[in-house]
Amino acid sequence: MRKLAVVFATLILPFLSLGQGNSFHSQTLPTSNKGKPVVYNAFGMGVYPNDQLMVGGNHISYRKFGFGVSWRVGINNILILRDGLSFTNYDTAVKNNWQTGNTKKAYSFGVGLNMVVPITKKIPLYFGIGTVRERIFSELQTPYKNPGETEWVINTDETKFKLNFGGGVFIPLTNRIILNLGYDHLPQTFFVGIGISGPFNYEDIDMW
Repeated sequence: MRKLAVVFATLILPFLSLGQGNSFHSQTLPTSNKGKPVVYNAFGMGVYPNDQLMVGGNHISYRKFGFGVSWRVGINNILILRDGLSFTNYDTAVKNNWQTGNTKKAYSFGVGLNMVVPITKKIPLYFGIGTVRERIFSELQTPYKNPGETEWVINTDETKFKLNFGGGVFIPLTNRIILNLGYDHLPQTFFVGIGISGPFNYEDIDMW
C-alpha cells in the first residue's frame, strides 16, 4: 500500500506543480490602453508668393503629441527637364563660353520630419525641419541650335541640398474632409492640401 502511495505521489505531484505554474504565468499584468492615434494624410500644392509651384503631401500620426513627414516635388524643375534640358555637359558649356548669362532657379524635391502638437484633439499643429534640393539652370546658345534657339543645362557647381523648415495645421471641415494649411521656407510657399479621414479615425480619441 505504501509503495502504491509513493508511485501515485510520484506521478501526480509533477502535474499539480505544472498546473500551478501555468496558472501563475497565465496571469497578465493590467496594461493601459491608450487607444489608436489619429492619422491625417493630405495632398496639395504650395503656391504664392514664390513662383515655384510645389506639389506634395503632409502625413501625421498623433495622440497627445506625435510625428509626421512632409514631401514636395517641384513643377518648374519638371518643366525645364521636359522641355529644354540640354545634353551638353556643363563643364563643356563653360569651356566653350556658350552661356548667355541667363539663369533659372528650381527646386527638384524636398522632405522633412515634423513634430505634432494638438491644439484640440482634432486640430493639430505640426512644425519641423528637412532638406530641399535646389538647382540652378544656365541658359546656353550652342552652335548646334538655330540662332536665337537656346537650351538649359544644370549648373552642377551651384546645385546643392539646403536646410529647410516649415509648419502647418490640420482643420477638420466635416467628419471626413480635412483642410491642411502650411508654410514652407524653401521655396517660400503657402501649402494648401485636402485629406479624407477614415470612418474610424476618431473612435479612440477619448482614451488618450
